[in-house]
Amino acid sequence: MEEAFEIRRRAGLYLLLAVLCLGLAAAFGWLALDRDDPLLVVPVVVLVVLGANLLRGLRDSRTPLFVADDHGVRLRADEGWVGLLWSEMGEIRVERREGVRHDPRIKVVSTDGQRFYTSPLGIATDASPGEAEVQLARRRAAAAY
Repeated sequence: MEEAFEIRRRAGLYLLLAVLCLGLAAAFGWLALDRDDPLLVVPVVVLVVLGANLLRGLRDSRTPLFVADDHGVRLRADEGWVGLLWSEMGEIRVERREGVRHDPRIKVVSTDGQRFYTSPLGIATDASPGEAEVQLARRRAAAAY
């Protein structure tokens, strides 16, 4: 039995961005107090909210976003976890980046084509699209029994 392929968030990237946001918020806060300019509080609030959101993602980075093993895949969806056996999938593919708006992702389509699920790839995760293609093809081929 082969070890499962997991996709996780990059904790270091989330930590770096959170520290950067909170540091910039502190600098804008100091500037707002120093210059007595209430408009400089707006970037402070925005950066604190962004930094807090990144810290939440950092806390969540211990849990994988996507897992593929000999039996099928499990991925996080809006309503929680979704698990599909290889035989329950109509299609599974890695979609590359499309322009600037669509990051790479894994797309899983049910056999009836009515439901589809996606999992992110790219700079915020620890797996590349090429690695994901290889890992998924190997596991799906091995499960075709």
